[in-house]
Amino acid sequence: MKIVDLTHPITDSLRTYFPWHPETTLERTATYEEHRCLVTRISIGSHTGTHIDAPSHVIKGGHSLDQYDPSLWYQRAMVIDFTPREEKTTISRAELEAKGIQEGVGVILKTGWDTKFGMKDYYETYPRLSIEAAELLVEMNVPVLAADTPFPLDVHYACLKKGIPLITNLNNTSALPSDVITLIAAPLLIKGGDGAPARVFALLES
Repeated sequence: MKIVDLTHPITDSLRTYFPWHPETTLERTATYEEHRCLVTRISIGSHTGTHIDAPSHVIKGGHSLDQYDPSLWYQRAMVIDFTPREEKTTISRAELEAKGIQEGVGVILKTGWDTKFGMKDYYETYPRLSIEAAELLVEMNVPVLAADTPFPLDVHYACLKKGIPLITNLNNTSALPSDVITLIAAPLLIKGGDGAPARVFALLES
């Protein structure tokens, strides 16, 4: 079995989506020389880097991440390859239908955009999933939706109002085959969390 780490590292240079998303800072508060150990203060927003969005992110009264059964974070997921995907293009419902979505199986959208993570215009130029394509995934009862990009706000509403969490900004998707794999996405357990940074892995059978 091969394990692929799908997580972008947390650094103090992580870009954020909107100005009101907190900047990431890593501050050393203890050193070997002064304290005989290392300790770091980490300040990060709930929707920074590789992270998971809960319904409460966009829906007042919606579920928070800590209200989900932990089994949700261990899923069979179908990798759907759209590489190489040009900037500012839209993934249509027809394109998704042509990929043979399996009902009740998670979906990972692979566009190759993880290689551009951290670029200045990343959040302005990423390929977008259309609202019609998102509605197809809702109809197919996918338990989770993941991508190596962010998701547009209308896709947030379409999926999160149905309780489908969004796993955002995956890394290393070039290592994923166009197949059904095992996805492990473990968000930080934050009380009432509208979202959380996550460590995400793919388990490949060979």
